[in-house]
Amino acid sequence: MANPLTLYVPIKQDAISQAGAQLAYETFVKSVKTGLDASGIVHYARLALIPNASGQGTYAILLITAFDGPMNPYLSFFWTNPNTQKAFAGIAQVALNPPVPPVTDLTGFENFINENNLSQPADLYQAYPQTVKEIEAAFPHKTVLPKHK
Repeated sequence: MANPLTLYVPIKQDAISQAGAQLAYETFVKSVKTGLDASGIVHYARLALIPNASGQGTYAILLITAFDGPMNPYLSFFWTNPNTQKAFAGIAQVALNPPVPPVTDLTGFENFINENNLSQPADLYQAYPQTVKEIEAAFPHKTVLPKHK
C-alpha cells in the first residue's frame, strides 16, 4: 500500500530564498530522478510552489510524493543519499521556520519532515494495490533504439 507525503514549508521572502525556491522547482525532476529510481518505492513525486496571496513570489514549497511502505524507512533511504541531504539543507536554508536545532542526523530529518507533513496514510486514494517493484516487474522498461535509415 502506498503512503503520501505532502511536505509544506513556508519560505523566507528575501530575494535569495525566492530564487532558491524557483531554482529547486525548475530543476526538481532532473535532480531527483536517479535517486527516486534507485529507491524502487516512489510512485510519484513533484514539487510545487505556493504563490503569495499578492501573486508576486512564492509563499511556500510543497513536496508531494506517494511511496511504498511506512514513512520513516522511506525517509531513512533518502537521508543516506548525499544529494538528498544537500537538497534538504537548501530547503532548511530558505525555510521561514528552519529546524531548531539544525538537522544533523536521521532523527532530526524524520522529525522535521513528519512535523511538516500535511498528509496521513488515510488521506490517500489508491486505485491499485501494487508496489512500484510489482508494477515494474509486470511492465518492464523497454529501451527504444534509434531507427537506422
